[in-house]
Amino acid sequence: MASIKKYAAKSAKNGYMWRVQYRDAKGTSRTKSGFANKAQAEKWAAQNTVNLAAGDWIAPEDQRTTVDELWDRWWASKKTHLAPSSQKAIDASWRTHVKPQWGTTPLAQVTPIAVQDWIDTLSGKRSATITHRAVEILRGLMDDAVRFRKIKANPVIGVRLPSRAKKKHTTITEKQLLALVDKAERYQSLLLFLGYTGARWGEATALTVGDIDVKRRRATINKSAWQTKGEIIVGSTKTSEERVIGVPQHVLDAMKSDLKGKLPNALVWTNSFGRHVTGPTRRSWFHSALDRVRSEDESFPEITPHDLRHACASILISKGASVMVVQRQLGHASAKMTLDKYAHLFEDDLDRVISSVVKLS
Repeated sequence: MASIKKYAAKSAKNGYMWRVQYRDAKGTSRTKSGFANKAQAEKWAAQNTVNLAAGDWIAPEDQRTTVDELWDRWWASKKTHLAPSSQKAIDASWRTHVKPQWGTTPLAQVTPIAVQDWIDTLSGKRSATITHRAVEILRGLMDDAVRFRKIKANPVIGVRLPSRAKKKHTTITEKQLLALVDKAERYQSLLLFLGYTGARWGEATALTVGDIDVKRRRATINKSAWQTKGEIIVGSTKTSEERVIGVPQHVLDAMKSDLKGKLPNALVWTNSFGRHVTGPTRRSWFHSALDRVRSEDESFPEITPHDLRHACASILISKGASVMVVQRQLGHASAKMTLDKYAHLFEDDLDRVISSVVKLS
């Protein structure tokens, strides 16, 4: 039962204010002061009693916890599941966009309207992708605050976010892929592997001889190489999951010299120093090959090595592969993701289905 008493206060107009004395969920005696009149104190005490009874009571000192104080714990558990490039992006977003705005803010002061104002301001200056990433960080921190019973509800839930424009995937046909390979003076087998298996660049360049099963025509994707600050770091795949993908025989034939005489833990493809092949720059072997093929075919699109994943999807679908097969080969988290990216490539399947439907007599 709360106790409400009057006490002397020089700052008050009438010389006194009201305080509420109560016991918290652990039975500890606490005091809430500063009420201008008894009615205000009674109203607060009544709601506080309801919160205590319902298990919704939050200790005042927990509500004064700042957003910054949640970061280390949240980030330690989060980054273990992320690839190095994703870790770098999130850490940069926290330091650039989230911490300056919210770092010293008490959790109780992170309100939905304040969050929405921040989102609207940020999206007016930066891209939708950058805005979404920053908001997801704050949302994750507030989820922890709710879980640790420092606030009742996540103030980031239900906010309005800017729309992200769908990325237009640049792809090439199988014929164009082979033309590019023909013009490449180096790593022809790597280009074939990327274009016919859909492996990500980091997944392909991290492959070791032991990952290739020539007899079964399979490759095990269980790691990825990432370049950061001039260093190559080998870690988990983008999805942190292992998958086994198919490798066409003509690609394996092209890889024979890359595999021959090497130990199982040796890299399949290496640079001139025997180390990981790094992502091609504008003046690299990849762009030299691209320039040569474009000089003969002006319709050939300006592509990056990552676009060879889209080429693989196009090739697989054109040869009748199902959504599930494409999903597994490319390592998408779900079939929905595959359809979201490549639904337009399945239109020929729809034409075949429609053509096969005949009217029963």
